[in-house]
Amino acid sequence: MNPMRPHDSDRSEPVPLREFMRRVPLFERASDRVHQIVSELVQPRTFAPGDVLFREGERGEAVHLLRRGTVKLSKVDLAGHEKTLALLRPPEYFGEMAPLKDAPRSATAVAVDAVETLLLFANDFHRMMRDHHEIGLNVAVTLARRLRGMDDEAQILSYQDAQGRVAYVLLRLHRAGVVDFDHDLPLVRLTHQELANMAGTSRETVTRALKALEAERVIATRPKEVVITDLEGLEELLHGVR
Repeated sequence: MNPMRPHDSDRSEPVPLREFMRRVPLFERASDRVHQIVSELVQPRTFAPGDVLFREGERGEAVHLLRRGTVKLSKVDLAGHEKTLALLRPPEYFGEMAPLKDAPRSATAVAVDAVETLLLFANDFHRMMRDHHEIGLNVAVTLARRLRGMDDEAQILSYQDAQGRVAYVLLRLHRAGVVDFDHDLPLVRLTHQELANMAGTSRETVTRALKALEAERVIATRPKEVVITDLEGLEELLHGVR
């Protein structure tokens, strides 16, 4: 996913539908005919900031193709604490596991800002996978990528201190394209609590870690914003080079 310029997900008009389909990882290497078929099958939905797209435990009836906005995926642990699993921006797709396995949703999806998704319902999803092998391959690639990301995250969050955890979260958001830009510098628009939910720690700990990273001159902080001023330096701190 490519990084966006400031507020692209909020202000820009979505790209034409067929062009959007070509960008969605689910349909990579698919033919124009496949893009046309899917374009005729999907059903658009819009969500206001804070709206719940689906909840953990609900029946999953469709795959969401994210055409506009930012979506947060999260779970609540046994202690009742929210853990943010991912922040997604176009042209990602999500929610494929439940309809794929005919199982309940494994996470909750919430609109961070104004969101538009296209729903590909389970029967159509299954038929497209059956009739077009490249779609099934793309699903397998996506699941492998996400599993590797979970393994990497578990390892880093287990062994890194708070500063390393926060550095990892900031770098993960940058790699996923969930950033805006301020004079060509990556800008993360999250509160300290939201960063804490991603790093698996407390808001107070995140605040201290951000101050330490700022002292290293790899980030600059503003209310509800973190600017990555030295991307390479942040990577070096994470991996203990500096």
